[in-house]
Amino acid sequence: MNRRSRKKLILSLVLLPVALVMGFAIFFFSNRIMDAPHTFTDIHIDSEAALKLNLMKQISKKNGITEWELEAATATLMKEQDQAVLTDVSVVFHTRDDQKVFLTSDQGILDTRSHDMNFLGNVEVRHLTYILKTDKLHYKKKPHIIHSDVRVRLEDRYSVLEADTMEIALNQNTIILKGHVKGNFSENSMLP
Repeated sequence: MNRRSRKKLILSLVLLPVALVMGFAIFFFSNRIMDAPHTFTDIHIDSEAALKLNLMKQISKKNGITEWELEAATATLMKEQDQAVLTDVSVVFHTRDDQKVFLTSDQGILDTRSHDMNFLGNVEVRHLTYILKTDKLHYKKKPHIIHSDVRVRLEDRYSVLEADTMEIALNQNTIILKGHVKGNFSENSMLP
């Protein structure tokens, strides 16, 4: 046996027991850590919720055509109410003529059966050049309309309209304002 082969053999015989001892030590300590009881604190259990999701996204289509795309920071699916309670909501509504209407709100409630939605807190609707602001807004899926029964403010860069109630027919591109309608207009206004 030459000198080089003998060195390799001796090195292998020395390293093998060291590797075995290290392997047993790692195995022993990892099992001990895994078997140790862990204490969790500050756990909140919501008995009403069936499931809580972070970063929810849902798309609604009718006859293969996208009607809306919804995103929310969180969604809590309620056990008995067929509802998803949403936070930091963003929805893109699609119209029949391929335009997009953008909605944001602090909170929302999605009916998981009908796909009707309610939006609450800092509700803004943006379309082309105008912005609609209100505290509460409702979406009805079947007729594809957005409506509000509380005060709304509709504005562009040049004009402002306010009303007690409002309805937007998304497929007809119409807005109906009712009740104490008032505003300031400019000849440059682009309000619908």
